[in-house]
Amino acid sequence: MSIRVAILGACLLSTAAFIYGLGSAPSPSAAPALKSHHLFNFPEGVTEAEMAEALQEINRAIADSGHPNAGYRLWKVTGEREQAGEYSYLWEGVWPDQATYDVIHESESWEKVIEKFRPLFERILNIQVYNRFIEIPTNGPRM
Repeated sequence: MSIRVAILGACLLSTAAFIYGLGSAPSPSAAPALKSHHLFNFPEGVTEAEMAEALQEINRAIADSGHPNAGYRLWKVTGEREQAGEYSYLWEGVWPDQATYDVIHESESWEKVIEKFRPLFERILNIQVYNRFIEIPTNGPRM
């Protein structure tokens, strides 16, 4: 095999690895991703549809502020197996890092949209189990 073919092959493999993220663990100085998890059951008078609508509006405000890869998701327990624990819903916050979380949560647009939904969120925040997590890099799937 000629040296040109070997170099070309190495370049193609390197490019593919870069594009598909193979072996691309964050550098040691990169800030870890952050997630917030709220485990809860809806209190009487609060519906999935109301919560989904509120989170959609908040996600739009976050994306419009230049952070389309941050925001909230809403999950519910599913499956035929008996589930562990007493909570049926997960309200997940997804943040690239603590600095992005801080910028978003300190912005005027954030405060404005949160104020609109404060009564709804306070009913959930009073009964939730809340945890924050930082990522331990494993080269797992990007979500």
